[in-house]
Amino acid sequence: MKTFSIGELSMLCGVASQAIRYYEQEKLMPEPGRTESNYRRYTEDALARLQFIVQAKQWGFTLDEIRELLMLQDANGDRAQAKRIAEEKLVKIREQIKNLSRVEAVLSKTLSECSGEGPMAGCPIVEAIADER
Repeated sequence: MKTFSIGELSMLCGVASQAIRYYEQEKLMPEPGRTESNYRRYTEDALARLQFIVQAKQWGFTLDEIRELLMLQDANGDRAQAKRIAEEKLVKIREQIKNLSRVEAVLSKTLSECSGEGPMAGCPIVEAIADER
């Protein structure tokens, strides 16, 4: 069975070694095997698990949500629970998109109104940000 050092795992997944150790500490990653010299050695299953964590983070899942998905996967749990987690995430993502769309519209408008010259007093960009409170 092929195994990987933490550096190899880091390169393969594009994740810092510190992050891998943090995921171990947070029990997202299993405790790796060790060599006689006490170096970590990761299995292909650990590689797949780390790739899952990285992808889930890219999709916007929090570590707690990822932990929950991994626990369901490890226990061959109920798909309904995974679906609930994904539905809740989708609601949050849609809210973020709505907020970003609003910010994009305001920023686009204020950029077109700003000459980019002169003193800051009356700058439409700064005023729009200040009015958001």
